[in-house]
Amino acid sequence: MKTKLMLCACVSMLSLATSFDAVGKEYCSIKTLKGTYAYFSQGYYAGNPYAESGMESYNGAGNVVNTYTDSLGRVNAGDTATYVMGEDCHGTVTYGSGSVYNIYVSPNGDSMTYILTSGDGVIAGTSRRVSNKLILK
Repeated sequence: MKTKLMLCACVSMLSLATSFDAVGKEYCSIKTLKGTYAYFSQGYYAGNPYAESGMESYNGAGNVVNTYTDSLGRVNAGDTATYVMGEDCHGTVTYGSGSVYNIYVSPNGDSMTYILTSGDGVIAGTSRRVSNKLILK
C-alpha cells in the first residue's frame, strides 16, 4: 500500500512539473494571429521611396484580408493573403498580388514586425492589433 501511494505521489509530482513547464513556455501557431491589425511600412520599391499604411484582418486559420493606401498608387486598394506560422513565432504571409513577407509575431499575437522577401523592393514595418474582431471580411 505504501509503495502504491509513493508511486502515485511521484507520478502526480511529475505531471505537475510537466504542467508548470508547459505553462512557462510561449509558443505561436496559426491561431496566434486573430483579429484586425493597423500597420505602417516604409522603404524603397523599384528604386523609389515607398510608404504604406493600412489594416489587415487575420482569421486565425491562415487567411488575411487587407486594405491600404501606398505612396505610389495614392488610392485605397485591397488584397487577400494566406499565412503560415511556426512555433518560434516566425511566419510568412503570401499576398494574392505576389508579394511575400516574413513576419515575426509577439507570442500573444498583439504585434508583429515584417519585411518584404520578394520582388524589387526593401520594405519593412510594424503592425499592432487594434481589435480582436475581423473588421475586414
